[in-house]
Amino acid sequence: MLSSKRFFRIISDHLVATPARLKVLSALDTQRIYVENVRAFLGTSTWIARQICETAVRQGLFVKRVQILCPDGAVALTVDDEKAVPDEVQCWREVDGELEPVSERTERLDRLEFYQLVRSTA
Repeated sequence: MLSSKRFFRIISDHLVATPARLKVLSALDTQRIYVENVRAFLGTSTWIARQICETAVRQGLFVKRVQILCPDGAVALTVDDEKAVPDEVQCWREVDGELEPVSERTERLDRLEFYQLVRSTA
């Protein structure tokens, strides 16, 4: 597997290091890589950036993760596979100044996809 240093070296070897790209790269969290970050870094379309990320998943460089967001934007659940999303998740809602647990149907909640760089064990 690729280490994060090797991953960034491969990227830098194949791209022109403009100040804007270096700024995006320096802010990149390898455990939370969003398609928009890749798009901005490469200066390409969202579709191409997504294809690059999905190719990295197939090659074992990235792992795709999905977060289920409560209505207030809090993360209710993070899963590796969309198929593992349950029908309901627990969120919290303020009622009369107190937080109370509320079950929410996941089909009605927003999802946020991101990728993680696979860390090498060597």
